[in-house]
Amino acid sequence: MSLWDGRILGKGCVRYAGLPLLALTAAAPGALAANFLQLSPESLTATAMGLTALLLTTGFTSFAALALRKRLAHARDRIADLELLLNEAEVSLLSEPQVLIIWRSGEAKPERLINNMRGTAQVPTQSNEILAFPDWLERDSNAGLGKALAELRESGRAFNIGIKTLKGELLEADGRAAGGLATLRIRPLVGDRRQMTELAFDASKLGKQVERLSSILDSAPFPAWIHGNDGLLAWANQAYVAAVEAASFEAAQRATSLMKASDIDTSRADPAKHLLGRVHAIQQGNRRAYNIHQMPVDGGVAGFAIDVTSLEMAEKELDRHIRAHTSTLDKLATAIAIFGPDQRLRFFNQAYVKLWGLDPKWLEGQPLDGEILDRLRAQRLLPEQANYREWKDKQLSSYTTLEVRENYWYLPDGRSLMVICEQHPFGGITYLYENLTKEHQLESRVNELFDTQRETLDNLAESVALFGSDGTLRLANPAFERLWQVSAAARAHVDEFSRLPGLEPEARSAWSDIRYGITGLDGSRKRAEGRFRHGELYLSFRAIPLPDGHALITFADVTDSVRAEQALRDRTEALEAADRLKTTFLSSVSYEIRTPLTSISGFAEALDAGIAGALSSKQREYVLDIRRSAGDLTTIIDAIIDLSAIDAGAMELKVGTIDVMQLLENATTRVMPALERRNQTISIEVAANVPEIRGDAARLEQVIGHLLSNAIGFSQSGAKITMGARKAKDMVQIWVADTGRGMDLEFQNKAFERFQSKPAPGSHRGPGLGLSLVKSFTELHGGRVSLVSKIDHGTTVVCSLPIDGPQRKSAQRAA
Repeated sequence: MSLWDGRILGKGCVRYAGLPLLALTAAAPGALAANFLQLSPESLTATAMGLTALLLTTGFTSFAALALRKRLAHARDRIADLELLLNEAEVSLLSEPQVLIIWRSGEAKPERLINNMRGTAQVPTQSNEILAFPDWLERDSNAGLGKALAELRESGRAFNIGIKTLKGELLEADGRAAGGLATLRIRPLVGDRRQMTELAFDASKLGKQVERLSSILDSAPFPAWIHGNDGLLAWANQAYVAAVEAASFEAAQRATSLMKASDIDTSRADPAKHLLGRVHAIQQGNRRAYNIHQMPVDGGVAGFAIDVTSLEMAEKELDRHIRAHTSTLDKLATAIAIFGPDQRLRFFNQAYVKLWGLDPKWLEGQPLDGEILDRLRAQRLLPEQANYREWKDKQLSSYTTLEVRENYWYLPDGRSLMVICEQHPFGGITYLYENLTKEHQLESRVNELFDTQRETLDNLAESVALFGSDGTLRLANPAFERLWQVSAAARAHVDEFSRLPGLEPEARSAWSDIRYGITGLDGSRKRAEGRFRHGELYLSFRAIPLPDGHALITFADVTDSVRAEQALRDRTEALEAADRLKTTFLSSVSYEIRTPLTSISGFAEALDAGIAGALSSKQREYVLDIRRSAGDLTTIIDAIIDLSAIDAGAMELKVGTIDVMQLLENATTRVMPALERRNQTISIEVAANVPEIRGDAARLEQVIGHLLSNAIGFSQSGAKITMGARKAKDMVQIWVADTGRGMDLEFQNKAFERFQSKPAPGSHRGPGLGLSLVKSFTELHGGRVSLVSKIDHGTTVVCSLPIDGPQRKSAQRAA
């Protein structure tokens, strides 16, 4: 192996047999010496040894060897001097407390690290811990040092900065670059250097804080500004520029200010928070609300505006809700009182005032809860308590508990209250006072009524039972249990009753109807009632479906009623037969009497006419009495025949057009002899608007004749009788009035019945059929008759007849 391995170590250097040597060149001796001087002491020693070996090996000439020895001697002297300088430099470095870190260019790992700060500064002791700057430096110091080191190693930019450890100790960091090396020295500070570095560090930190704060304020979403002492805008953030609708800060300085002192609502001012008040502004067509905060600063005033538009709208909405809720609560019948966390009254409704009778003005003064309780106790409006103080403390303890309390207060005045106390969402408590006096009274009355009904049902002679929607017996009184031999406690089903032994078919059918009405669907549940025989008894039943699905069944013993009904039925049939016999008899007798009566009347008229010779005055008087009695008898017989025809439904009216005035005159003509005999007068009064009517003229003339006969007969001699007609809607009222002795109330109620007559001694006497015929003929025409009478003041009878006649009036009534 050759002693030369050909590896180049540096400029003019090769390695020989593993030792570095200067290259042998033809260069001048000065250049060779310069190369030697550039080598380190270790390199010079190695080079010298290499050269000695080379000379011995190659056999240089003595001249060259002599020159080389001189050079070696000079090199050894130089090496000694350099070693002395190196030792002095290292002693100087080690004598000063510091951390020295050296990096070679292009290498990440330090080439050398010296730490002799033990005991002088609180820094890590291990090399790897020192290089972990984030673990023992503050965040800002670590960031600043990292940035400075990066610039030092990349561009050789030196730095001298202050850094602070996590324990608060301030150190100096100095960075330098030379000869391809980067060095960092970290050392403690003393004296003026420490003071200057602290000031520089604080200034740097403050500058960063100002920079951050300025950046935050500039990008803040709310307007912020600074005005100088001259009132001009000195600084504003982007939100302020946008608020005044300017394009830049310079434009904002020229624009209208965000607020004017006169526009600020100072009612919301709060000096403790530097709040001047609230101002409203129009921005981009929208109305905005701002709370203006302003405080003095060096050289002017600083301020900011908080957009409270949403808050103001929410406050207004909340205020509307509060007013609406207050109005609603005021209309409630339940008394409500709300107390705040300080136990003072915050809200009360009108029902609360009405409940306790307290002065509203005193309540508006927000008295304490305890004060209200004391006043109510003084007015004896609280429940009586053996220990009022303890009871009051218990009531006020609601402010410190979360549970909802519900109590019942029974006041000395007889009222009953349900008091609910619960926590209010905003603190304090809410009282609800529900007046249950009526409910308790109603409950008491219901219980009393239930007991009364229970006693009533138990003592009823009728059988009463209540069946459920499933058909089972739920309730029964003793009469029902005795009738059907069953107990309500057995809860028997309705089907069991229809299968009871000994039931007759009618009874089984009745129970089937009851079962269908009880257990059917809602649409098929109907009332059922009837009557059946049960043994020796006749029972009437009624099944009534109730709204809640139950059904009420009642059984009544109608045995006596059935027997009485049968007896009445038999009696009615007998009476009807007797009435038919009477009608037949009267009809036959009337026709049989009419023939001889006609002969009597005829012979009397012949005698009066003088056919049998002249009559003396006494004879003529007798003949006149015979004729008058025959006429009265004829009238009675005609009335009986007419009533018989009406009862048999055989009376037919001959309807035609009737002039009312003519009708009244014709009726008057027929009674003129009677009027003349009693020296009485008659007056006819017919209203001008009375029209013609339709009816049977003969029967209506007969009606008026009976009324006139009664008026003449029951009036004194020389009396005046009045009759007339007037229109009343679709009727014509014909009336006859006298001034006779009148009727008492008892007789008025039966005046239109048949054979009712009450003549005075020595006065007119009739069979009592006239008014009965008047009523019958008027009703046949579709009209009605009424009577007004007073003792010693006379009687007035009014017949109301339909203008259109009986047939059309009857059709209208049917419709």
